[in-house]
Amino acid sequence: MGKKQFTTTKGERVSYGMYAFGAILSYYVIMSFLQLFMTNLGIPAAMVGMIFVFAKVWDAINDPVFGVMVDKVNLKGGKYRPWLRIAGLTIPLTTILLFIIPSGASIQVKVIWSAVAYILWDTAYTMYDVPMNAIVTAMTENQEERNKLYSLNSFCVYLGGILVAVLVPMLYPAIGWPLTILILGGLCLLTMMMLPGKAKERYGGNAEKEVSIREIFMSLVHNKYLLIFTLVSIVSALTDFSNTLLAYVAIHCLGSESYITLLTLASALPVLAVALLIPKMISRVEKFKLNIVTRVIAMVLTAIMYFVGYDNVILLLVLFAGKSLFSGICAVTAIMFVADCVEYGQFCNGERNQGIAFATKAFTNKIVVALTGALGMFGVAAVGFVEGEGVVQGVSTIKGLWALFGIAPLVGGILALVIMLMSYRLRDQDVALMIRCNNGEISREEAYAAFQNKF
Repeated sequence: MGKKQFTTTKGERVSYGMYAFGAILSYYVIMSFLQLFMTNLGIPAAMVGMIFVFAKVWDAINDPVFGVMVDKVNLKGGKYRPWLRIAGLTIPLTTILLFIIPSGASIQVKVIWSAVAYILWDTAYTMYDVPMNAIVTAMTENQEERNKLYSLNSFCVYLGGILVAVLVPMLYPAIGWPLTILILGGLCLLTMMMLPGKAKERYGGNAEKEVSIREIFMSLVHNKYLLIFTLVSIVSALTDFSNTLLAYVAIHCLGSESYITLLTLASALPVLAVALLIPKMISRVEKFKLNIVTRVIAMVLTAIMYFVGYDNVILLLVLFAGKSLFSGICAVTAIMFVADCVEYGQFCNGERNQGIAFATKAFTNKIVVALTGALGMFGVAAVGFVEGEGVVQGVSTIKGLWALFGIAPLVGGILALVIMLMSYRLRDQDVALMIRCNNGEISREEAYAAFQNKF
């Protein structure tokens, strides 16, 4: 696509990427280090898991409600930008709150503080996640440009992950958690300031009619491909404890905190390059086929990694990088599948409701991360992990951590692959026809006549 074909300006695209970069600094430090921080404070691993479950009870309430609010509430300044402005302030503040728990406080105080702060952060992140994905559909109607913006988002996400992986293990042993998080929180705040003022909402701002909560949920039920892909996302990620246990594996299996950085870099660096190449890849390979093939390769590499073991660190890092590369392709393309489901919903039901679709994606991401985190921490407790900073774990505990890290992802991965192959029929060529019909360029009859699959 040449520059003249862009609907969005360069400033919009840069600010979109910077906003994603800032938000992900918060997300990665919490998803990668919060469990370790809590258990080092002396909070039992099983209680850490319960905090994640408790927070998701709140998520079950706030995500669908917020999706409705995004679709129905018209704030001054646009449909999505005001929420992004609020999130740009609240995400850094709640991140800092999570990591300033007094070490001398009682376990009860630590648990209550952690639970409340996590709920506040989770709410702030909801205000980011739904509008951040949905605003792309308001910025441009061009499918290729949307894919480029989503790929830019993914690139900046992995760039932020690399920064967290490099900085945090270096900083927190030297200057402590509060100052480390203040530095990251300040950077998060600075990079999230531009987008609300730069982005322009050009399309679809007032398309949805007033509907009830029940009608919204019914519309999700009627959008079968959104439901199928949501199920696939949940099943595939639910037993993947890689992010939850990465720090534990680095410290207790490999023997040093320094391996946190190496493992995270092995995970993020390959995908950083892929994120920029995804638009070219899907222009040559149909997105569904790309997703399936990369899922299979990632599972094969995961199995090899587990049986090779953790004694050969170099080979482990190579295999983990390969697994992360192909898993990352699935992750980068996921948001594109949701955008396709939005077009399918409008084509079939006449209701676009992209806010609800992306609220579902945001809710799925967070519920999966929380449940994976909870299940992972329950697993940590089950293998006999002993809480406290500097505690040496037993041999059986170390082997248990490795099994949770290396073999568990295959369970959900295989089930998700089966569901995807048997049920998901949306393809790029058909979605392109749906977009043309939704835009009034062709009739529904013409679209149906040209479809590869029947819907």
